[in-house]
Amino acid sequence: MKIALVCKEYSLKKGGLERYTVSLSRELIRAGHEVHVFTNAWQEEPGVIIHHVPMLRFSSPLKNLSFALFSNRALSKMSFNVIHSMERIFYQDIFRVSDGINPVQVLQQYPNFAVRLLKAIGPRRLTLSYLEHRIFVARGCKVIMTNSKLIKGHIIEYYRVAPQKVEVIYNGVNTLRFHPGVKEEYGAAVRSKYGIKENELVLLFISNNFKLKRLQTILKSLALLKKREIKLLVVGNDSKRPYQRWVTENVLDKQVLFLGPKKNIEKYYAASDIFVLPTLYDAFANVCLEAMACGLPVITTRNNGASELIQDGEHGFVLKGQEPDELAKRIEALRFPKARTGMGEKAAKKAKEFNIERHISEVLNLYDQVRGHGYE
Repeated sequence: MKIALVCKEYSLKKGGLERYTVSLSRELIRAGHEVHVFTNAWQEEPGVIIHHVPMLRFSSPLKNLSFALFSNRALSKMSFNVIHSMERIFYQDIFRVSDGINPVQVLQQYPNFAVRLLKAIGPRRLTLSYLEHRIFVARGCKVIMTNSKLIKGHIIEYYRVAPQKVEVIYNGVNTLRFHPGVKEEYGAAVRSKYGIKENELVLLFISNNFKLKRLQTILKSLALLKKREIKLLVVGNDSKRPYQRWVTENVLDKQVLFLGPKKNIEKYYAASDIFVLPTLYDAFANVCLEAMACGLPVITTRNNGASELIQDGEHGFVLKGQEPDELAKRIEALRFPKARTGMGEKAAKKAKEFNIERHISEVLNLYDQVRGHGYE
């Protein structure tokens, strides 16, 4: 097949959406397909044909609108079996919703009604609303692909899309890279590097958006627990300054380590005992699946699509909200190695079901259905 993938930034150095596009392109090429990527910024990738898409950078609305316009102009000059977009553009065969939808983002991020109303009528949110309306309501795609039932439900609720037009394909994990064996391979060395003792309990938090993923909730839970033998590793590319100040004020300096972004992230799963992500809203945080594959129990919220793979009390815990006391209780329940080991083994077994091969197979099946006009 001749496949077009659309993504503003095509790079492993960015967030989940961008890394997913690179991973997808590699697997599609490995399967023998011709892959074209329409993007504004990129890393070189063997076998991938790159098409530069201009983008006006003066503001977020201009970025989104100009990328949508110029992408469709470029795509219209060529013929493809499938156009698969990760971005909100005017037309695509498949639109992958991986960051949730605008009305729910506004609702979750701005609980105050007056603030929410002001944000909703601001240029950024109006632009996103316009683009989503074009896609979901004005037939801007043949089929919507999303990575959780959570997001499928939101799309149906807010945009009245027919359920059969929304396909849920869960993310896949590379089980050759992420597996329980990493603990033995890297765990001791990483813990030694950061001065972590063998008897200390290590929590891991990974995100490039500390506010959205609620790092503050974890810090407050540590303050409630008042146990110095617990360490928190914070990995990701976001400003640590406001959080570092709070950590110092609450005498948690020796417990919280801000490590910045890391390339070999499997080494940090290996050094940890529990993965914690009390996110406010996440279509499907792939770090949860990676952590499970490495044998870690996962604590996250029901507002994370990845929680659909976690049976509460079996593979970790699913929080009802972002309250520090609820999180503190769940961390306390996993203090003892026996409890963590049992959950971790079950989590790894569950994650193995959602390998990258399964994901690619389901994506290719969707491509075949689109080509066969199954979603006209």
